[in-house]
Amino acid sequence: MATISLTQQDWDIRLYLYQTLVQTGHAPSHEEIATQFSIPIDEAQQALHRLNEAHLIFLQPNTYDLMMLFPLSAIETDYQVTVDGVQLYANCAWDSLGIPAMLNKDAQITVRHPISRQALTYAVSDGALQGEGVVHFAKPFIEWYDDLVDT
Repeated sequence: MATISLTQQDWDIRLYLYQTLVQTGHAPSHEEIATQFSIPIDEAQQALHRLNEAHLIFLQPNTYDLMMLFPLSAIETDYQVTVDGVQLYANCAWDSLGIPAMLNKDAQITVRHPISRQALTYAVSDGALQGEGVVHFAKPFIEWYDDLVDT
């Protein structure tokens, strides 16, 4: 794997992505990034491409639209995490716990069972998991990046 050289602006854009998504529940577009940083749109796209290539973000295929900002999902998923009244989405059960850990905040979490579609709820309160259940990981961690969407 080639080493990706990231600029300070790339890191600043990544931080902006996290801050915006956590505060609003929505990921900024490459146009919004360009406006925020007073840069041309193609420069914002190049920054997103570099961050994607470095596995620091995950773009939707063949676009500059954010899909994953680990442990956050920029698109609606079956893993809804509410923190401070903001509805966020996680990529998986593991990430649903990663969001409150990353933010050091309490969270209410509602997930949909992948087969029955039944809503299941749990929470993180004062850093402790509240609720009952079992989490199944379909693939071992070492294989997650083989197909990150289907882990």
